Amino acid sequence: MAPVRIAVLSDDRLLCEELLRIVGAEASLQVVGHDEEAVLRPPLRAAQPDVLLVDSRMRKALGLCAVLKRDEKPAVVFFMATRDDDEWAREALEAGARGILAKDARAEEMVKALRLVHEGQIWARRHVMAACMERLAAVSSAQRAGNAVLNLRLTGREREVLRLAAAGLSNKELADRLAISQGTVKTHLTRIFDKLGLRGRTELAAAFHGIIPPAPEHPSSRRSLP
Repeated sequence: MAPVRIAVLSDDRLLCEELLRIVGAEASLQVVGHDEEAVLRPPLRAAQPDVLLVDSRMRKALGLCAVLKRDEKPAVVFFMATRDDDEWAREALEAGARGILAKDARAEEMVKALRLVHEGQIWARRHVMAACMERLAAVSSAQRAGNAVLNLRLTGREREVLRLAAAGLSNKELADRLAISQGTVKTHLTRIFDKLGLRGRTELAAAFHGIIPPAPEHPSSRRSLP
């Protein structure tokens, strides 16, 4: 079996050297590079690491998850030396990290965790993982409820415009995609904002994704049933 390719990102030279020593001593792991600024320069990307072992104390550490999502084959992010902060750990997992290791963890624990996250598992404290699951369930429930409201209040065309606008398309892009005029797009958006009680595209996107609920329906805006 091929060794797991590891890249180490830390601006703490002593810590970086210790991590490289630990990883390098394991036959099942292979060091393919390291970086002191968590920038993921082209040479490090070209090395195609399987797992990025990231010092969580670095200023840009959490932002790496968003950067990696744009890669065709993103590496797994594994945070180490993390502080005892459940909220930060939850945010890291929701951002896309797959491993979180406390600063007091032993070397053998880190090696085991690196192998597991490479296999597709998640390494974090159980109560942090439980909090993530509860939050995701709540968001999913809110989104389903919001979608039900959207289906009741909006026409099929309005729902289509809403979906594309929430994805970030401009009025011109919407018009081109739906083969309608920009004036018609503006009319649809005005009706959507009015029916859902929203102000601007930021609230529109938030309502579409279930982050905020549509405003209660005003009696005068209800459509009469045939």
